[in-house]
Amino acid sequence: MENSIRQCDVVIVGLGPTGAMLANLLGQDGWSVVVLERDDDIYYAPKAVHFDDEVMRIFQAAGLSEPIGQTSESFRDMEFTLKPTGEPALRMVIGEQDGRYGHPGAWWFHQPTLEKQLRDGLNRFDKVTSITGASVTRIEQQTDHVVATAQSRDGQTFQVRGQYLIGCDGGRSFVRKEVGIKLESADFDEAWVVVDTKTRSGKKDPNLPSRHRQTCDPKQPVTYVPMAGPYYEWQFMVTDGKSDSEATDPHFVRQQLRKFVDLNTIEINRIALYRFHGLWAKEWRKGRVLLAGDAAHQMPPFLGQGMCSGIRDAHCLGWRLDLVLAGKAKPACLDDYITERNAHVKHIINGAMFLGRVIQTRHPVIAYLRNNFLFRPANFFPAFNRFFEATANRKRPMDEGFFGLNNKKLAGHLSIQPAVTTPNKSTVALDDLFGNGFALLGRAGVLNKNNPVLKRLLGILPIQIIEFDRNVTATSVADSTGKLGKWFEKHNADFMLIRPDRYVYDAGKIADLDHVLANFSKLFAQ
Repeated sequence: MENSIRQCDVVIVGLGPTGAMLANLLGQDGWSVVVLERDDDIYYAPKAVHFDDEVMRIFQAAGLSEPIGQTSESFRDMEFTLKPTGEPALRMVIGEQDGRYGHPGAWWFHQPTLEKQLRDGLNRFDKVTSITGASVTRIEQQTDHVVATAQSRDGQTFQVRGQYLIGCDGGRSFVRKEVGIKLESADFDEAWVVVDTKTRSGKKDPNLPSRHRQTCDPKQPVTYVPMAGPYYEWQFMVTDGKSDSEATDPHFVRQQLRKFVDLNTIEINRIALYRFHGLWAKEWRKGRVLLAGDAAHQMPPFLGQGMCSGIRDAHCLGWRLDLVLAGKAKPACLDDYITERNAHVKHIINGAMFLGRVIQTRHPVIAYLRNNFLFRPANFFPAFNRFFEATANRKRPMDEGFFGLNNKKLAGHLSIQPAVTTPNKSTVALDDLFGNGFALLGRAGVLNKNNPVLKRLLGILPIQIIEFDRNVTATSVADSTGKLGKWFEKHNADFMLIRPDRYVYDAGKIADLDHVLANFSKLFAQ
């Protein structure tokens, strides 16, 4: 019997990393959110192990980068080996190493720890409610709202009504199925056994490799991950036609592990079989229901971009929902979320599949060609190494969606985030000055705050206007590192208009500002 109904602005189904991040961002903006999670507690073992500097920047936007940074570990290298022991056949640097986004380029983390930090972040917001042990059983849409019916563990049925519902409920998403959205396949389906361990000492093991390793042995491909703290993970490709039960047999798994680690030094926390897929939703939206995270896309883990992509979904969607709910933007901007994220995710999926095929080939002739015509030259020639990394790691600028046309080479790129010095002589990360809205960043003295188009926009949108110079002044910040000046010179720009998710909307010389702002304003309520 349906005995209660809750009202909110946004219903989120799923309290994993994507749903929790979206709830934090919407809570920060002051919206009422109800999150429904079918499980009673955080899953005890990690499903993701890596995030990058772009995602740490999103944690920063949510005010959570400090606690997450304290329990995560940055790294920079990975190795490809041909056997469980021996010298690497190839070494590669992972992620951006120049700090362009304000953080180290790559991080290991322990997912249960991170999920607790994201959930703890929700305690900051009186208008965000999480209900665990609640399974959604029905979704009904009307022209101006959507209602989710859920059942608690004790059998009680209740409803939650919101203006929008976001399905962040994982690869087997009930939301996706309930609204009739189907998945498209990239024809990638491989079985791997994931073995999660913890050192008996509760500390890092100095005898285990500190670098991420891919063992590219045609007889048994293996992935090794030295996660944050005392946690280590091995992934074994299922080979030789073994059944699921044979591949996950504890005795067999321990025999596999013996080649890599002294079993007396670790505890095995979990043995699980996964089928790695390349999938994405044909649609990401049905009316007032949208998808994000694994509900919208699933990818092989070889680039470590699965959770990262879901966190990016949350950021890309969060600021749009904020503006639509406030009546400041037209609902059409939600369609741009789909356009941007769908293209971006497909590109990363293709890169993950490419790297996976490099790693897991079991054909001896192909392995020979890989070792001698890919690994060997990449190990000796830096340019070839960079080419291989770029071919696999396909994160890229946005080339579709809500962006301007004045500076096509820059629009859709993430803005950099150097440290700057404020007029009160404090040094801060640039994003912290931007706040959670749009930012108009310009050279000192070039921005006319009385520009009529800009004044009209300021009446509608949260836009921070920030000018920079070589030295700090009463009205401008100091480009302490010189990185902003070089960036502007590279793109021949006097100003850049930056979105809340830190992508550059457009840029140009000061003479271009009027038509950039005019095009920008078309999506927003007048």
